[in-house]
Amino acid sequence: MLWGDLLWIICSYLIGSVPFAFLIARMKGIDLREVGTRNIGGSNVWHSVGKLEGTIATILDIGKGALAVGVAQRLGLPLWAQAASAVAVVAGHNWPPMLRFQGGRGIGASLGAMLLLVPKAMGVALIFYALGFFSRALGLGVAVGLLILPLATWCLGYGTMATIVAAIMFIFMVIRRLTGIGVLEEIKASKEKGRLIAYRVLFDNNYGLGRLS
Repeated sequence: MLWGDLLWIICSYLIGSVPFAFLIARMKGIDLREVGTRNIGGSNVWHSVGKLEGTIATILDIGKGALAVGVAQRLGLPLWAQAASAVAVVAGHNWPPMLRFQGGRGIGASLGAMLLLVPKAMGVALIFYALGFFSRALGLGVAVGLLILPLATWCLGYGTMATIVAAIMFIFMVIRRLTGIGVLEEIKASKEKGRLIAYRVLFDNNYGLGRLS
């Protein structure tokens, strides 16, 4: 069974690496790497291509996260393999070979994966997502939600392994927010590196809450 477990984990990475947002934008003649936030994700599609296209991209990203964990559960894979599948699908989304390992933030993929792995804990995180969305500060809502996720996972009794996976999801988000296209260059050129890093981690932008859109 070990080889079967490892095979599905690899498949999960490959599923995650399908850049739905990028492909949808390209169908409209738009390269997400050159517009808006330059992020390969549903939010950038929403703002740079269209609301319908952004919604579809987001649903597909959530779906691939859910697929990776859902199939692992359906196949009766052990918890460690389910957890690894969740990590792999988000890693695939964030670092896809097709785009030279420069993908999205993994928000949709992690949402889908964690909804199946730790549904109640992800429900807690979603409260902060929703608060961020309706207050027009989605980046902050997502950051707080993913920061709370490991604590919620532990407190709700999902165990150490699931808690570690939840923490990895937060770490992945932080890494991608700080290493997105052009971000490192902006940080290096900034005279206020500390503040810019904080804004990037918390708000996924360069200006905090100073300019909502």
